[in-house]
Amino acid sequence: MKRRNMLKMAGGVLLLLPGIKALAMQAGSSSEIGDVSQEALDALFDLSVPDISGQAHTVREYTNKPLVLNFWATWCPPCVKEMPDLDALHQAYPNVNFVGFAADSERNMLKFEEKVKVSYPLLVAGMGSIGLMKKLGNKSGGLPFTLVFDTGGKLRYKILGQVEKDELEQILKTL
Repeated sequence: MKRRNMLKMAGGVLLLLPGIKALAMQAGSSSEIGDVSQEALDALFDLSVPDISGQAHTVREYTNKPLVLNFWATWCPPCVKEMPDLDALHQAYPNVNFVGFAADSERNMLKFEEKVKVSYPLLVAGMGSIGLMKKLGNKSGGLPFTLVFDTGGKLRYKILGQVEKDELEQILKTL
């Protein structure tokens, strides 16, 4: 029994490593967008993922306005910590779409939503979204990871680590 618990703990630590890497970086560090291929962006835009009620959506549906796409997980402390700031910005900027793209399970997200409410859509991308994040320039696969697009879907900013509300607000003012 002790061996099983040790294996579970080791597995949990491995899952947290990308998030720990992101924490080691400066919070909300913005990086180059030139390392993201159009192929990776098209894959992101066309990927069909459900919301927490099971209805399928694509990211492309949200590119009719500037878009803040936030990769997150319920088990990621900095992800959870930044959600109230993202929600406040979502409410302050109705001309910008915000979408949470969860590297998590529907079950975990439903439990999470009972405790933490946000006014923007949450999509269930699953753990497969970690590979997608790597293709989008997040080489470590760390969470949270935020992409900011202009109207029409041109990538403008990438932020690895917890978003700083004031910095994201300055970015939103330029869109």
